[in-house]
Amino acid sequence: MRLYIGKNHDTGNVAPVQSIFRLVGNDEDALTYGLGFLLAHDPVFCTELLKHLSVTSRRTLNPDYSVHLQEVTERGFGRRDVVIEGGGARIVFEAKIGGAEPTVGQLVKYAEESNLWKQYDTRAVVSLTQVELSAATADKVRSELSKLNIHFYAVQWHQVVDSVMSYTPSNASAISRYLFNEFIRYVRSDYQMGYYDAEILIQDTNVLNAKIFKESWMCVSSSKSKKSPLYFGPYFTATNGANTGISMFSRVRYTEIAVLADKQDIPRNPPSDEHRARWKDGLARLRKRACKEGFAHREVRLFYFDPPITFRTPPLTKKAFNATGPVKQIPQMIPQGFSLRFDEILGFDP
Repeated sequence: MRLYIGKNHDTGNVAPVQSIFRLVGNDEDALTYGLGFLLAHDPVFCTELLKHLSVTSRRTLNPDYSVHLQEVTERGFGRRDVVIEGGGARIVFEAKIGGAEPTVGQLVKYAEESNLWKQYDTRAVVSLTQVELSAATADKVRSELSKLNIHFYAVQWHQVVDSVMSYTPSNASAISRYLFNEFIRYVRSDYQMGYYDAEILIQDTNVLNAKIFKESWMCVSSSKSKKSPLYFGPYFTATNGANTGISMFSRVRYTEIAVLADKQDIPRNPPSDEHRARWKDGLARLRKRACKEGFAHREVRLFYFDPPITFRTPPLTKKAFNATGPVKQIPQMIPQGFSLRFDEILGFDP
């Protein structure tokens, strides 16, 4: 038996229901309802998610915590998408999907509710978006909210989905596991998160940037693209001599939009001490390069990688790759956001 929604006999359109969460809808509100349900259903997941996002360091939430959806505090202040309260903590999520970002006005409005926050020791506002929140917006909001000792965090939906996928329910019942699997299916089938559109981002990389990539596991790119890849494959340009071409790739751990003149530290909770040391060195190198080349005060996209892996020797050149007649060729001047699939690169047969 199959369940469908929205059958239209005139157009022939019909959509199968891939998840029970789809019955709530497939817009921004419905997605936050689904997340709110999981947060309320499993206290351990709620705690682990907040720790993973660096919102709180608490081991466990108060057993009496509550989750509120579409909360309204007073007329004119709008709705809070998701609010977690309990044990002296109040955490507010402002969620957006698609390419939308909350405005500075939407986020700093919470600073006007001073009486509401007084009773809480742990105070946080979380911007939850698909795309990175701009550095200018984040800095302005963080400054305003800090006046009331409210911490601000810019989080992306893919981080939440990653946490759901890697979580084993504390309640080992089949129902709990089913609910988490249903949420993952819901996100994949009903929302085009548009974050991991590229499997391997290919970018021209000169000898200076190649050194930073290999030794410090980082690189910098334009902030114009709102997409991010699963992996990064630098195309070492002619300045790299005999190493010209694609020979290495690395898994993308984090990306963020930042102004290097203001960027003081790497993302919180790096995977290992080795990552921390490499990324700190990379950030220092990129900041120095930005000052020297005149882009220290412009927004850029920073990439933080796992250790690079060499997957072929000699490197794969544009000429050799394009000569095989692939459907998607590598341009002579690689544009921003250019990507290839793994099968297109690894399946290359010279």
